Amino acid sequence: MKLTRLIAAALAAACIFTLTSCKQEESQITANDYPVHVADTVVDHRPRKVVSLAPAITDTLFQLQMAGRVVAVSDYCDLPAQPGDPDYYNYPRAGTQQLPDIDAIKKLGADLVLMTAQPTDSVALELQQANIDFVVIAPAADLDGVRRNYVDLFRLLYGEETGASMAEQALVPFDHKLGEIRTCLDEAAGSEPSTVYLAGELLQMATGDSFEGYLLDFLGTRSWGADYTGYTYPKEKEVELNPDVIFYNGMLSREAIAGSACYKTTNAGKAGAIYEISPENLERQSPDLLDTLWTMGTLLYPEAFVHEEPGQPWESSAASMGYLPSGESEPDEAPEQPDDAAPETEESSSAGSEA
Repeated sequence: MKLTRLIAAALAAACIFTLTSCKQEESQITANDYPVHVADTVVDHRPRKVVSLAPAITDTLFQLQMAGRVVAVSDYCDLPAQPGDPDYYNYPRAGTQQLPDIDAIKKLGADLVLMTAQPTDSVALELQQANIDFVVIAPAADLDGVRRNYVDLFRLLYGEETGASMAEQALVPFDHKLGEIRTCLDEAAGSEPSTVYLAGELLQMATGDSFEGYLLDFLGTRSWGADYTGYTYPKEKEVELNPDVIFYNGMLSREAIAGSACYKTTNAGKAGAIYEISPENLERQSPDLLDTLWTMGTLLYPEAFVHEEPGQPWESSAASMGYLPSGESEPDEAPEQPDDAAPETEESSSAGSEA
């Protein structure tokens, strides 16, 4: 416990140093910062007003304290309220990746739109004609790719050299927690429980081509869906299923899984090893993903994940709005809602979500 407290104290100090140094670096943009190349896109200047059309990107920007220039988010983004000010994050909504509100984006003066999926040709043309850069940060296939996406966001917002330097400092807590998870998994090496992650119906599970399937492999398990694709396990092989542990995303109830013909007599069904896992952290690939991995690790290997879970300094940081360009200040209130932006209704907010 003493060692854990020392590590936590050291990480807190590192976080304070990171915030201070990052603010200093904002006023030290180098000549080599732009243009920045990400995927197939070139951004030749530091963006001043950013629209995030993907909950995955919005979550990451806020968790890594890079949201200082966000002026609007997608209809599906859900942001936490600042303590004492529940309307603080009431950002304008700018549609979705499939149907972005181009007029609202133009009215806000945005010069960068971030997405996780390619826009339609007509949307891409409209943005180009308005001189608005758009960058697609595609979902990663593995944890190395997840980290690269974080670094790319820093590079886009702060420049090639400055952003990369800021990322290395800001990702210290992420790297530390991932290292702790790997250490625990090394201690559990050889166990290899068999698993399924149910992504919907009883045979709709994480397969070898999915990010969730990769995570089950990363956790040292033998996934029953590893040899298949498209989140589909063959119906004719249902009788062979015998997982030791079942994870599920909440679309089915625990009782429905436990009482089903598929899983009732399996090792997991008989032992009650059926655990609900929030799918958002897995799908959005924000830093909170490591919280879910830690939880899954403790359920799989309680004898290895015995010490206190490493914390994440950004969760308690007062600088939750992130770093702002030099000369700019944090708004006293949420950005003004465009006059022609449709108000969010309870029906529309619950209609669905995007990654």
